[in-house]
Amino acid sequence: MSWREALVSGSLRRQLLIAIFIPLLVVWLALVLLAYDKGQHEAEELLDGQLSLSARLLEAQIFHEETHHAPGWFTENDVDQQKTALIEKLDIEDRLPYEQELAFKISKESGPVILMSANAVSMENFSEPGFHVQVIDDVPWRIYVKKSSDKRFHLQVAHPLSSRDLIGLDVAERIAIPLFFAFPILMLFMYVSVTRSIKPLDSVATSLSARSAENLSPVSDQNIPLELRPIIYAFNRLLERVSDSIKNERRFTSNAAHELRTPLAGTKLHAQLAIATSDPLQREQFMAQVLEGLDRSQRLIEQMLRLARLDPENHRQLSHDNIDIRTLLLEVQDAEAEILNQKNQSLVLDVCSSLASLRGDEELLNVALCNLVGNAVRYSPAGTTITAGSWGNEKGYGLYVQDQGAGIAPEDLPTITQRFRRGADVREEGTGLGLAIVERIASLHHGELIMQNIPGGGLRAEIAWKLV
Repeated sequence: MSWREALVSGSLRRQLLIAIFIPLLVVWLALVLLAYDKGQHEAEELLDGQLSLSARLLEAQIFHEETHHAPGWFTENDVDQQKTALIEKLDIEDRLPYEQELAFKISKESGPVILMSANAVSMENFSEPGFHVQVIDDVPWRIYVKKSSDKRFHLQVAHPLSSRDLIGLDVAERIAIPLFFAFPILMLFMYVSVTRSIKPLDSVATSLSARSAENLSPVSDQNIPLELRPIIYAFNRLLERVSDSIKNERRFTSNAAHELRTPLAGTKLHAQLAIATSDPLQREQFMAQVLEGLDRSQRLIEQMLRLARLDPENHRQLSHDNIDIRTLLLEVQDAEAEILNQKNQSLVLDVCSSLASLRGDEELLNVALCNLVGNAVRYSPAGTTITAGSWGNEKGYGLYVQDQGAGIAPEDLPTITQRFRRGADVREEGTGLGLAIVERIASLHHGELIMQNIPGGGLRAEIAWKLV
């Protein structure tokens, strides 16, 4: 299992904490790096400004000396004697915060140095004004070069570059240390908040675990966060479907037991009579009735199994083939040829020119049409004609089977498709499942089964689709 799978399959609390911790840590590190970068940038600008200010102050001091002292106040021979007196070298602990070591050199435009600090002995003479970098005693220095306003003096002032990095690091530390101590406190608050936020999940889990297997009532969504309500709603829908499935199964089992009891009891009785009789002719008649009862039971079981496979919770994935309707009807005609011949009936095919094909599951539509044609044959008088075909217009399209029988009593039409439901006046043998199967197949194809009596006699059964 990969770390991503382990994270997804872990607890929601841990996932939320990790999802919060990682971004916070990334943001914290980004702030530290940004603070260091910004601090270093600000330190460079600040110290560059100090260098420029120091150069101006030195320039002002030179002008002051020239104004208030007699000419010749400074001679070139005095430079070596004043090297140590022109700057005070302070140790780090003696400096104020952010006080930097300063080096300077002042010379006349003609060349001779007139003023220089002790630490600037090795400083090069840069002719180009602006900022330069020079390594002095293995330490890199940032040097600012400026000419006086009257162009007579050349001024160079410098700071060591290492101080700039230290200031940038110091600024970053001042920002990062409070964040460092605030981070665990923030994570503690996050942990408490996440725990309180998912507490409703624990309440729902406790409530569901205390339920019995028979309790399929909906879960209340009172005092449930909005984010959990879709889950509760979906779970209640699942409970509703499970409840309906159990009810249908119990009803189906009860009806199946009732429907099977009659043919099995009759089969058993006829088998016992066949054993008890000594008349060969009667034995043959009893055995024929046994076989008839077995055939009826077989048809009933096959229809029951077929209907169970079409149950909403169990049906297979439908195929969406392009079905040629005439070919489909010819297959139905071949499948029902024997029962048609037995009653001397004929099946006429009527394929609409505007609907020669449709998309769907050919096997299931074949089953539906065979059931409709079988019912039409069973409940129509001998020698009649049964029509099967398609239709289509601007409102919709569909498949139909039409017979010349007595039709269905109007009061039975609304409930005739219920399982094991048969008309009150029906005398023909059947299972009461054929129309339920057809209706389910129509539903799976997003259509509907329409049954209607024909004026003058007959019944028309349609699998219809409406055009949107």
